[in-house]
Amino acid sequence: SELVGGLHTGGVAFVSGGAAVGGTGRAGDLVEKVRSPAAARPLLVGVSAVGTLAEALSLRARLRAGESVITRDGVWIGPNWLRVNRDPDERAGVIEREHEIRGLREAVQAAQLSVSAAEQALETARGAIREFEDRRESLQAAANELHREHSSVRGQLDALRSRAEQSTQRLERVKGERVEADQAIGSDESDIREARQRLEAGLTEMQALNDRRGPLEQERDRLRQVLEDARRKAQADVAAAQQVAIRVESQRSTLASVTNSLDRARNQVAQFQARKGELEQQLASADSPIEQLDRQLKELLAARIEIDKELTEARRSLEEADAHIREQEQRRMTQETTVEAAREALEQVRMGVQEARVRRESLLEQFAATRLDLDEVRGQVSPEATVEAWEVSLAEVTARIERLGAVNLASIDELKEQTERKEYLDRQFADLTEALSTLDEAIRKIDKETRSRFQDTYDRVNAGLKEKFPRLFGGGSAYLELVGEDTLSAGVAVMARPPGKRNATISQLSGGEKALTAVALVFAIFELNPAPFCLLDEVDAPLDDHNVARFCDIVRDMSERVQFIFITHNKSTMELAQQLIGVTMHEPGVSRLVAVDVDEAVRMAAS
Repeated sequence: SELVGGLHTGGVAFVSGGAAVGGTGRAGDLVEKVRSPAAARPLLVGVSAVGTLAEALSLRARLRAGESVITRDGVWIGPNWLRVNRDPDERAGVIEREHEIRGLREAVQAAQLSVSAAEQALETARGAIREFEDRRESLQAAANELHREHSSVRGQLDALRSRAEQSTQRLERVKGERVEADQAIGSDESDIREARQRLEAGLTEMQALNDRRGPLEQERDRLRQVLEDARRKAQADVAAAQQVAIRVESQRSTLASVTNSLDRARNQVAQFQARKGELEQQLASADSPIEQLDRQLKELLAARIEIDKELTEARRSLEEADAHIREQEQRRMTQETTVEAAREALEQVRMGVQEARVRRESLLEQFAATRLDLDEVRGQVSPEATVEAWEVSLAEVTARIERLGAVNLASIDELKEQTERKEYLDRQFADLTEALSTLDEAIRKIDKETRSRFQDTYDRVNAGLKEKFPRLFGGGSAYLELVGEDTLSAGVAVMARPPGKRNATISQLSGGEKALTAVALVFAIFELNPAPFCLLDEVDAPLDDHNVARFCDIVRDMSERVQFIFITHNKSTMELAQQLIGVTMHEPGVSRLVAVDVDEAVRMAAS
């Protein structure tokens, strides 16, 4: 008992040579205390379980053949044998592990219950979050609506303030202009009196001149007739002179060209005569050189034939010599290859002999170290044993040893460390998986919301374009069309067809039609989220009068909700405005702003 209790690490088995002692007492079977598969139950029959080693030793005397006792700390005792297996881990016993497994299973069940409760709480929290998000969106929409109303009221208030300031400035300007007008009226009255005096004097003088007017007008008519006759005659003379000048110039150019042609012809005749004399001289002296050249040509041809024959013979001899040289070179290369192969074979044989000699000496030294007789060992070796078979067996054993690897004494600590690391990584993986699921759900929600909002915006803009385009053009149709399969990445094409046209592309529209199409699209987009102000910069510049009238109608309708500020040079558009601000230049290089309230001006004109 003391020897077994002193064993802390490792395993040992004790076997007694005596026969088993029979008895009647036995402990409870291990089969009743361990839950195991049906196939494993026969293995536990006859095995009893006790708490301590003393109890097991007290029962040993009553064990029959095939019966055994096992303690809680792993000591297994039979009738005539004892086996101890101690692990550095105090929890390495089978029964202790069973208790630990039970505890872990209960902990896992409790953890699963807590996880289920947490999941239910998480689902409840997510529902509450969705409700809060819906409420937030509704509150955000209400806030946006209040912000737009506030911006509209503020815009109206600013407009009223600016109108009040302009009215005050206009009143002050009117007062100053009234004083200037009073001063101008006084000076104008004095000028009128002087003008009346000058008018009376002029009337008296005009009456005197009227008496002389009749004869002077008759003389004027006569002189005008004479002047007209003189002008017609002068024009006829000028035309005749131009015709004569044209004919003279034509005759002069014709004469010059004929003169030049005659000069060129004379020069060509002189050149032809000189060339004719030279050719006659060459023909006279050309016979003798031709005969001499024929003789030289025949001699050179004969010499060339002889040289060609010699060159052919030399080429044939050279080719025969080259063939003989190539044949000898090929034979030399064959002999060198044979010699090189023989040298390599000889070197391999020498290396093999040297290797066999070294191996023989090494084996003899190793065998001498064993202090055995060589002949005796040879007699004991089986006839079937060969070097190849022993080498194969040695290689297999070596491979098995290498696969086992070195003994790792720290493997248990490493297992614990790796287990903890695995648990930590599993938790991290679970967190990451949950985060990815949350992100995927958020992305799907964002995509869904984006598609919904884009489709709603697209439909509203398309409806606005379909309603605005016929009003601006007096007919026709226009609509938006998605270009692409995916809503989030698709493009938007504007399809416009004015009345009376069958255009295929937008480039076939005129400048005014393109401008009206753009205005219809801008107004349709603007009505989605209208701002307090809308600024238009010479939108009506390329439009004709009819299109300007329709443009003014739609601006007048929208001005009930939006304040328009537009820059224009068109009078019809200016008539639409309630207040005009212009830039004038009374003096060179000095600009001045002039503001007019149309309604106030109409009231002043009516009063």
